[in-house]
Amino acid sequence: MRVNSAEPNSDWTNQGLVFRPFETKGPFPSFEAAGGLVRCAAQGVGVNLFASGVGLAIQIIATVVLARLLTPHDFWLVAMVTTFSLLLMNCGVNGITEAIVQREQIDDAEASNLFWVNVAGGLALTIGFASAGTLLARFYGEPLVRNVAIWISLSIFITSTSVQHLALLMRAMRFSALSANDVIARACSVAVSLILGWAGWGYWALVGGVLVTPLSTSIGAWLLCRWTPSWPRRGVAIASMLGFASNTYGRFAVNYVARNIDNLLVGHTCGTVSLGFYKRAYDLFALPANLFGGPLSQVALSTFSRLNPRSDLYQQHFVKVLSMLAFVGMGFSGALTLSGKDMIRVVLGPNWERAGHVFTFFGPAIGAMLIYNCHSWIHLSIGRADRWLRWGMVELSVTLTCFLLGLPWGPPGIAAAWTCSFWILVVPALSYAGRPIGFSVAPMLACIWKYVLAALLAACASAAICLTIPLIPAAPDPVSAAMRIILVSSVFTALYLGAVAILHHGFAPLFQFSELIQQMLPSRTLPAQASAVATTSRAVEEAEKATLNWAEGPLVSILIPAYNAQEWISETIRSALGQSWRRTEIIVVDDGSTDRTPEIVAQFERHGVRFVTQKNLGAAAARNTALALSRGQYIQWLDADDLLAPDKIAKQVEALKEHPSTRTLLCSAFGRFSYRHRRAKFTPTALWCDLSPLEWLSRKMADNAYMQTATWLVSRELAEAAGPWDTRLLGDDDGEYFCRVLLASDWVRFVPGARVYYRTPFPNTLSDLGHCERKLRAHWLSMQLHIKYLRSMEDNEQTRAACLNFIQTSLIYFYPEWPDLLEEMNETAEALGGQLSPPRLSWKYSWVLGILGWNCAKRLQIVAPKMRWMVHRWWEKALFRFEARKMAASGPAVPAISEGWQREP
Repeated sequence: MRVNSAEPNSDWTNQGLVFRPFETKGPFPSFEAAGGLVRCAAQGVGVNLFASGVGLAIQIIATVVLARLLTPHDFWLVAMVTTFSLLLMNCGVNGITEAIVQREQIDDAEASNLFWVNVAGGLALTIGFASAGTLLARFYGEPLVRNVAIWISLSIFITSTSVQHLALLMRAMRFSALSANDVIARACSVAVSLILGWAGWGYWALVGGVLVTPLSTSIGAWLLCRWTPSWPRRGVAIASMLGFASNTYGRFAVNYVARNIDNLLVGHTCGTVSLGFYKRAYDLFALPANLFGGPLSQVALSTFSRLNPRSDLYQQHFVKVLSMLAFVGMGFSGALTLSGKDMIRVVLGPNWERAGHVFTFFGPAIGAMLIYNCHSWIHLSIGRADRWLRWGMVELSVTLTCFLLGLPWGPPGIAAAWTCSFWILVVPALSYAGRPIGFSVAPMLACIWKYVLAALLAACASAAICLTIPLIPAAPDPVSAAMRIILVSSVFTALYLGAVAILHHGFAPLFQFSELIQQMLPSRTLPAQASAVATTSRAVEEAEKATLNWAEGPLVSILIPAYNAQEWISETIRSALGQSWRRTEIIVVDDGSTDRTPEIVAQFERHGVRFVTQKNLGAAAARNTALALSRGQYIQWLDADDLLAPDKIAKQVEALKEHPSTRTLLCSAFGRFSYRHRRAKFTPTALWCDLSPLEWLSRKMADNAYMQTATWLVSRELAEAAGPWDTRLLGDDDGEYFCRVLLASDWVRFVPGARVYYRTPFPNTLSDLGHCERKLRAHWLSMQLHIKYLRSMEDNEQTRAACLNFIQTSLIYFYPEWPDLLEEMNETAEALGGQLSPPRLSWKYSWVLGILGWNCAKRLQIVAPKMRWMVHRWWEKALFRFEARKMAASGPAVPAISEGWQREP
């Protein structure tokens, strides 16, 4: 699963709206662990829709009141200027925002440089637009336009100061904060306009409102996102982000032209009166897109950017959202086509009859427009804004051609041209967007066509019924029009839902829509608390009905993350396929390998191995992806170079008969080896026995022992209770993860007959960590979490002593190069009631201390075992190849799958 990797606040479950990015090391919060990414996205849509509705209501009230305080000339003056200023104002909003949200990793330096680039661009555009005020005044023949342009130009610069802050909030999926900020800004703008209008300021009331909107937004953004950009730095690579932003803004500019050229054509050909009727019909046509499209797009970009675009999960979620959007969009399209004329009469009055006639030709395009806009989600989330821009050129060409063909029929012809262009473009657009990630248009069409057919059938039947049985007279007054709207909409809705149920052979779409609405509603508890409640509820339900069916046994998911594992991945997969326990599924997640790993794994797909790929995000992220795709009742983790004994899983499942609780955690023996697994050394530790979770974790930390990742067999219940792997941890992520599993378990069962073969890359952890700051800081974070988990179980003298020993043993990794971390360790030790002593080197290297000093002695202790281990590995590799050739000469060249892990094919 794709995981963002910026530097965020420590905990997103904070009830407050304030967000502090870049303060602590680590990735953006894992929403899978706090209520689920899907639920977070659904609630984000709900919040955005609510805010959009409130904003629309505020705007309608303001329009009604200001229409009575100001003259049409006042509105005209400001509208002529904002037609151009809005295009420039969005230069940073459309482009930089998407670049920040979509980017996999971003740090303070990159965000700061982008901030200054954006502000400098905003300042330049502000000066340029203010200077162009005279030209605008000459173009319109109105001197007042110059002063309006000068003042409104300030909105361009003010907007540029909040782009990064709003984008960081969106990246962190803080939709409540964003929505609240937007509503407050609109309310402030309207309040200023009303006050100035009431005071008789004329068009300056509208200018004041235009300036207050970005000013309020910027102030709110800085208050909600507590980030102060640093000064620009050299050597910070932001060229790719600027390229992405320029393509995105280019697409916005092309779309802006396409969305305004119709006004030019209608006004030039048919006159201002016809343009007025056309504009009112177009505004009603665009209303569903403004209400649903904006809120959905904001959430969709943040959500889909977190997923691997080539994963099944990405495509499943996209198709699901597309299906629900088609369900709603086609319903709106049919209902508004039938009742659009009457809606115009109710909203605008009987004098706008011609606008209602024009809207009839707009209506059939509403559903297609909502579906069509979804193609942008794919382009942006996969980072291909360049393809989105190229498609914008195609869209402009097709739309303009349709306009020219429809122009002889006036405004109805242009409206019909819009409808035709959307229906012509929707399928090619989705197909073109999905091509880079192998996302076929077929599943998209499969979830759409039934709603299109249902809406068409329901609309035709509703029109026939209303014409045959005219229950409401065709009077043009608003009351009769409102009654017709209610009647026609009710008939259409009933027929549409019935047609949907018939075509889907049931009410599954209705249940899915109902479930989505429930997810969109705000939770009364914090997301983390809601997740815990949900997990507990599932656990209770499963405990009530969880007796394993021993006739078949549980399905076990063998999950294998792989990165550049071409040398061993084949042998590892064969050990998984060769399990005597046959009820297994094998999922391999390739984490952006650059060698032949994907090619090798793909050869095993014919044996039932499921293979997915993602960008290089780390082993923890690959494991999270595999877990999300798995279906098993039990989880078997397996690294890409380790091996399972053929009866490993079978013996652990057999042990479940004695301890059938799904809260029992199973582990096994493991032996170290380099190349020849038969020479693996199985060295028992204090953990190789049945223990309570408290005693197990206490022994682990007190004795500095550990259990290898593949030894565990984890029930689905425990895996869900533990949550995902922590992608911040570059080392000992398995130790931290299984601590959380232990917290949820009630017993640890050791199965001595089950065996795992652990291919050891280095002789000790010190060699693995080396001098890498990121690894050392991540290791200290893992240690802190270990201490936290153990003390949460029981905080007494024994557990605190285990924690102290745990820190003391690991102190040598950080001493003396990292004084800041050593200070934190000493503070932690004091909080535990103890003191740390300087670490001691092994007696083999302590003699170097007095001659060359601590640093050289420590480096020798790192390098010498590593050199010995490299020699040992070289010797093992030579013997391994010799035995493989000998076996190949005496046996079949390609062994059976069940035996394949035992020898090299």
